[in-house]
Parts: sequence; structure tokens; C-alpha cells
Amino acid sequence: MNKTNVMMTFALFAVLSTGIVYAGTNGPSPIPLPPNFQVTSQPILLCKGQINNIPITVTNAKTNYLGVGTQNLTGTAMQGVTLSLGSSRYLASAGNGTAYIGSIPSLGSATIYLHVFVNQSAPLINTVPVSISYYYLQLYSDSEVRNLSLIAVQCPSQLTVNMTPKTLTSGEIQNITIRLKNNGNSSISNINVHWSLPPIDGAVVGSQEYNIKALGPGNESKINASVFVSRNASIESFPVNITATFYSGSDLEQVLNSTSIIPTGAINLLPSGITLSPSTVPQGSIFSISFVLTDIGTSGASAASAYVLMPKGFSSYGTNPVYIGDIGADTQSPVTVTLISSSNLKPGTYNIPIRINYLNGLRQNQTSMMNVSVNITQAALNTSTSGQPRQAKSSGSGLIALILFVALVVVAWLYYRERKRSRK
Repeated sequence: MNKTNVMMTFALFAVLSTGIVYAGTNGPSPIPLPPNFQVTSQPILLCKGQINNIPITVTNAKTNYLGVGTQNLTGTAMQGVTLSLGSSRYLASAGNGTAYIGSIPSLGSATIYLHVFVNQSAPLINTVPVSISYYYLQLYSDSEVRNLSLIAVQCPSQLTVNMTPKTLTSGEIQNITIRLKNNGNSSISNINVHWSLPPIDGAVVGSQEYNIKALGPGNESKINASVFVSRNASIESFPVNITATFYSGSDLEQVLNSTSIIPTGAINLLPSGITLSPSTVPQGSIFSISFVLTDIGTSGASAASAYVLMPKGFSSYGTNPVYIGDIGADTQSPVTVTLISSSNLKPGTYNIPIRINYLNGLRQNQTSMMNVSVNITQAALNTSTSGQPRQAKSSGSGLIALILFVALVVVAWLYYRERKRSRK
């Protein structure tokens, strides 16, 4: 807070501190006017989340009239003066909240200190009632309530509270970690930590509170918790509110941390209809793997691609990775990758891993894996004469074109079948 803002705040403080509520005077009639006094507090900055000592001054000004038609030039003393600090929404008395002053002569003043705990959620300007009771002229008593306006600001605390991660997936139960660190030079004790999030955005799974007996200077403590993020969570962000109360020596303190969470939709790419063409692959031949990717999550994937992690004895025939594009939630996209097996590959069953790369709603790289089993068979023996290799080469080119054509037909058929199933 800069100097100009502080001066303006103190000026507003002076204006707001003039509220008076009379509770009434008692004694035999006629009742003389009570002493003309003021209750003020020097403009200090109170620390949120801490117990503060508030200086309260009672000034007994000169009483204008002792009774009807009789002017009193010396004033009236206040006797047995007692002050008590009331509670407001954000301020509460620490201890019994009552102080006994005794007597205050006319034109005199007395200052006492009352302890008040200021909540972390307190606004800049806070109004707190102060009750004052006393008697005068031995026979009469008076009790009143005066309102004081107090300024509350955020002050450094020796306990820091942080939460990770800052991004959570909507529609799922997510794990969070709350870290507490004592940055001071003394131990703190009886630490109570409570966390919550807006009901519209989700709920805490399990306990919402955790207690730590003590935390030494420079030490840290970690709390593992779980929260459920609603599918309808706020699009941009929502807070996870963490409140920690503790004792620094004998003084109660409070720390509030509202971590802004960015919800992201869940992306779940499910491969289905996996088909090999041909179904068994001879050594040294070209084959294709076709499948349909369906996003069964709550959010779409962007810039998806399929990358084959080639095992030994296999290589790509064409581009690798194969670009897929965007896949919206509850939508499908057909995929075909083409490979060639080595002529030296031993017959048997081989596992072909395929990695699906995509971006989530925050443009972060994500991956998912799938595996396809390929059965490699021994290539047919070539019994052709020496005048036939060129013809065999030509036939091999035709076979490649046929395999690619069959792969396209298979992909189209898979896509049609999956679409038909999804409409049922």
C-alpha cells in the first residue's frame, strides 16, 4: 500500500469512527447529563490472520451542563470505566475482550490495549463495536456502544501454504498435494489445515482437515488429499481454498491460500476395429494396420498423430508418424499405418507398439499407447525361371497397390461400422 493510499485510508478511518449508540443512563431523577467523552483508536494497520493489540483511548472532555440551568465549568469525572470489545463478521476478541480502566478525570484521558483476531477474509475497512460502562457523581451510571473503524492489511507470515498441481482433469478424482513450510526462526504448533472448493466445481474426497502437532523452523510438511472435479466446473478457473490456523508461541495466527485451478476435460482415445491387411504377413512383404480411434472422454484432442515404434525387422512404408488431426469428444477418426517386414525376419508373432500423440485443451503434449500383434509367415519359394523376374517384380508392384487398396477399403468399412454402432 503506497503512501497516498494509506493517507486516504486513514482519512476515511477518521470519518467512519464517529458512530455512537446510546444504551442509556440510570440514577435518581433528575438525571444530569453524563460526561462528554470520546472513544478513539489511533490509526494503525492490523494484520490479517493474526492477533493484534488495539490501542483504545477514552478522552473525558468538559461537560457543558451539570443540570438544567446550572453550568459546570470543571466537568465531571468518569468512575469505574470498563471497556469491552464486541465481535464483528471478520474481527473477534482474543481472550475475554474486557479491560478495566478505573477513573478518568474531566479533561483527562486513558489508553488501554484490547486484543483482537482479524480473519484472513477481512476487508480493508472493518467496523467493530466497543462497549463502555462507567458511573459518575456517585449516583449515576451510563453505558454506551461506540463503533470503531479499523484498517486490516495482509502481513507476512512465517507459515507458507502451497498446493500442486495447478491443473486438474474434470470429471475425475484428482490427487493434490498441500505443502506447508515454517519460514520463521521459531517453532509453530497445533497446526490445523482445512481445504475446500466451490460445490458447483467439485468436492473433497475424504477428510477436509489435517492436524500437525508442530513444525520446526525451516521444516516442511506435506499433505496428500483427493478432490473430485465436476464435469461442469468453471471453464476458466476455480479456487481451492486452504486455511491453516496455528500458534506461534501463545499467539493464534491464520494463513489463507486460494489457489486458482484450471480444469481440463478428460481425453480418452480408445482404439477399436484393429485389422491387418493381409491378416498374415509373409517375410519381406508390405502390410497395413487399420483401426478407428474414438474419443470417449469429455474433451477433444488436437493435432493427433500415430507413430509406430518400429521393432527390429520392421520399417515404415510411407510417412511415420501418420497425421490424424483433431478428434472431438464422442467422435471417431480412421487411421492406417503401412509397414514392411524384413525378408530375414523369422516367422512368428511380433508386437507392434503404436504411440498416439495429441494436444489437450491447454496445448500440452499428451500420449497414449496401443499394441498390435502381427503374425509373420515364411515367404513362398520363388520357382520361376530366369526369364520371369521382371514379371515377378511387376506382379510385386501390383500386389503393393492391391494391399493399399484393400487397406483403404478396410478403413472405410471400419469407420462405417463404428459410426453405425455409435448411433445405436
